[in-house]
Amino acid sequence: MKIRIDTAVFQRDMEGFAEAMRAAVEGAVRDSCDVIEADAKARCPRNTGNLRASITSDVQPWFGAVFGRVGTNVDYAPYVHEGTGLFSRTGQGRKDVPWHYQDDRGEWHTTSGQKPQPFLEEAADANRERIVAIFVDRLKGGGA
Repeated sequence: MKIRIDTAVFQRDMEGFAEAMRAAVEGAVRDSCDVIEADAKARCPRNTGNLRASITSDVQPWFGAVFGRVGTNVDYAPYVHEGTGLFSRTGQGRKDVPWHYQDDRGEWHTTSGQKPQPFLEEAADANRERIVAIFVDRLKGGGA
């Protein structure tokens, strides 16, 4: 007795399933990044508004995986986020305090550093449950 099994339909269905899952994961990452970006903007200190306006997110597929990033390209962002001087979260801040600096308007200031304002980290932490829910919703039913 010969049994012939045609796997073409199964293979096509599996390829469709894999594509649906990839799209669902990418959508979940994009939605999660949007949630973190919005919350980070709400938590970001509002001095001139430049830092807050610079917060963006993007999603990129890379070698079969999907990566999402939320951040800013403003050069002083790490100092606001991590703190400086005596208040640095890493402990590597400047210890020869106080120090003096001149701002863009030519005015002099004295400081021992600034306390950290980890707006990005806090946004990610505060939304963990929401992000899990986004993934569960997007992936239930095989990504449909």
